[in-house]
Amino acid sequence: MNLKQKLALRSTLVCAMTLLLVFSGTFYFFRNYIIQQYYRVLEERALTAAFIFLEKDEMNNYNYHAYEKKYLHTLNNEIIQIYDYKNRITFVEERTELRVSPALLDRIRHEGKDIFRQGNRQFCGVFYRDNQGDFVILISGVNARGTAQIKSLLYLLLLFFIVGIIINYLFNIIVANKTFRPFSAMLQRVNAISAENLHDRLPLAPGQTDELAALASTLNMFLGRLEKEVNNQKSFLKNISHELKTPLTAIIGRAEVALDQDKADYRQVLQKIISDTAGMQSVIEGLLLISGLQTGSSGAAAGTRFRIDELVWEALEKLKFKYPDAVFHTSLDVDSGEEQLLEIASRRELLSIAFLNVVDNAVKYSRDEAADIIIRVQDGRPVIVVLDNGPGIPEQEMAHIYDLFFRGSNIRHIPGQGIGLSLSRQILEFCRVEMSIRSAAGAGTEVQLLF
Repeated sequence: MNLKQKLALRSTLVCAMTLLLVFSGTFYFFRNYIIQQYYRVLEERALTAAFIFLEKDEMNNYNYHAYEKKYLHTLNNEIIQIYDYKNRITFVEERTELRVSPALLDRIRHEGKDIFRQGNRQFCGVFYRDNQGDFVILISGVNARGTAQIKSLLYLLLLFFIVGIIINYLFNIIVANKTFRPFSAMLQRVNAISAENLHDRLPLAPGQTDELAALASTLNMFLGRLEKEVNNQKSFLKNISHELKTPLTAIIGRAEVALDQDKADYRQVLQKIISDTAGMQSVIEGLLLISGLQTGSSGAAAGTRFRIDELVWEALEKLKFKYPDAVFHTSLDVDSGEEQLLEIASRRELLSIAFLNVVDNAVKYSRDEAADIIIRVQDGRPVIVVLDNGPGIPEQEMAHIYDLFFRGSNIRHIPGQGIGLSLSRQILEFCRVEMSIRSAAGAGTEVQLLF
């Protein structure tokens, strides 16, 4: 059973309970009204009988004939009994089928009036004082017309109840279909979203604040997180292929150098190859960590303690294999009392990737494969500044420099993939390093890393 049918059935159940309550109340009060009306008729009939039998000597002929005419219109199955103070029947014939106890007659004398039922017969007893004595007039009858009216009302209410429930269920089906139509449309939109179009979002009407809007907003947030995760997974292979080039180049270069050297030098070369391979393994592990992003920033400060200048020298040594003719101008602008500030605790392998990418871009896009690297302390925090004399970045393109696969319009003739800077920014944010870039077309680029 789907939600539409459940909603229709539950709404119909609520309607049925409401109708049952209303119809039951209507039937109860109508039935009581008919019964009480008949008791009033019986009381009036008892008083009429009293006038006929007890007040004949005190009424003129005109009034007496008026009461007598009224008295002749008997009720259905009417029985009238008049009892004197000794509980004897007087003035009327005794009806053997009607037996009353003296206690009942005494109660009527004490209370002045009493009404009660026996089966479908209703009774009314009235105490009447006359110059001839004290009498109890007991009259009963069967309200056949009222009973028929009550039965007719009962049948009509049952009919209306059944018909009303059926009509209500049909209308609830229509309302449920209309209510769930936006949800069905939303499900179709969600089902149409796949890995190829994760950028699609569910539409939201302006100013809409109902539950449907909240659901659509929640799904859009989920799709945004899912798109980010999928894009991270997609870019992982591209990132790792990009970042393994430098260590692989270094390993190949050392192996070629080993071929040209004596056997005595093999051990030193092999140790460097092992070191580069271990670094490559660390790169892979770091990229796996970055591509997942599920660890968040909680592990950003984890790692080992090391010096910023050592990170720079190791990175430049690796880049020499990729750019043998490159010229690096390094400057350690740190006072002797500030050297301890160069030591930090972070993910060394990840920061090495980010710094390599930054310097790699500086060398690749410089006119003479040269880059200036300055290490200094600023406000008690270590800073690395990388400068190049390349073509710079046009002002209108600065907002897109961190986009994956984006490449400036003035450097597209130079081989590249547009991955390194995007990955570097992810790593630096993960390691809580502030990265800022200043550049202008034709004026080179300055990259500052504030640890």
